[in-house]
Amino acid sequence: MARTQHPNPESLCCETMQASLEMNCDNHDDPFECPDSLIAYNEAFNQFGLIVHDGGRNVVIIRHCPWCGVSLSL
Repeated sequence: MARTQHPNPESLCCETMQASLEMNCDNHDDPFECPDSLIAYNEAFNQFGLIVHDGGRNVVIIRHCPWCGVSLSL
């Protein structure tokens, strides 16, 4: 999952999910290096994932919003 930006953030389930995907860090160019970046979005697969901060680019795919519980499947 290389991107965290969603192509249409206004269409997301809740403000918290939108804010998480639009987050920009002043100290880290790569969201996978920023400990405050929690969610990644992969546009090619239309999948959301929780970023695993293990030094790599790993995620745990999620099917529901961790904040409001809405299904993320389209």
